[in-house]
Amino acid sequence: MTQSSVRAQTLQCLDRLPKLSPLMTQLLAQLSRRNCEVLDLAQTVERDPVLSGQILRLANSAIFGRLRPVASVRHAVAMVGINAMRKFVLASSISNLFSRTKVASNFSIRRFNVHSVATATLIELLSEEVPFESSGDAFLAGLLHDVGKLLIAVSLPRQYEEILALLAVTGGTLIEAERNVIGIDHAEISGLAVSRWELSEAIQWAACYHHQPEESATMGLPHSQKVALSLGVHCADAYVNHLGMSVLPASLASGNAPTLEIPGFAFPAERVLQRFAREIPRLGDLFR
Repeated sequence: MTQSSVRAQTLQCLDRLPKLSPLMTQLLAQLSRRNCEVLDLAQTVERDPVLSGQILRLANSAIFGRLRPVASVRHAVAMVGINAMRKFVLASSISNLFSRTKVASNFSIRRFNVHSVATATLIELLSEEVPFESSGDAFLAGLLHDVGKLLIAVSLPRQYEEILALLAVTGGTLIEAERNVIGIDHAEISGLAVSRWELSEAIQWAACYHHQPEESATMGLPHSQKVALSLGVHCADAYVNHLGMSVLPASLASGNAPTLEIPGFAFPAERVLQRFAREIPRLGDLFR
């Protein structure tokens, strides 16, 4: 089978991509903003029985040290807090789309959620210091940059395991292994998925080019003083992987120390990382 035919066959996995419901679209719009209101969020979440149950279980878990059972979604949202809620709800909403489908044995939904939210958190913090194109899309761009990995693990579980095996043997990059096995890489699939969900082009490009940000630099808005969002996602993704919060099994994750440096823009990277360090300690607990 030729490389092009393998690629064409792989792209059929997009036909299995669940559509975003109007409720999901509303949630994404609400939670992409840091200043979303507790009441508005609770009212939206209450319309999703699965998500409501997950939030109630989270609020009643030991990590929040509740003294009495939490019985209402509004109480749960207030207890968990808007900052943690937006992370949990956004990540859970994406992974819930695939909840009825078996994933590859070496793929962890928990690792996927933790990595996605950590990357989204860091790129959002970076967006407060660096003039990214479409900076309002930063959080969603970080959240969705690796959805292609999830789609491969769900739609092509055998090939996903082959990719990991090849990665372990060759010691090359994940992108190289994916292209060798399925003729396309997860970043391009992520971009195509974002496009099918009819989210912004900025999020689509950031997902598609987060491993090759230099290729998207000329595709964004024609403003010389703006930085491609894909570059921010690239930096955040690499840093999060370096901290051990990778979608890949620990034995295959890269250990190379990354940099948050953005060419041409001086900003207090240490302050960004200090804020990030305060945000991430409980991420693992959110997705047990």
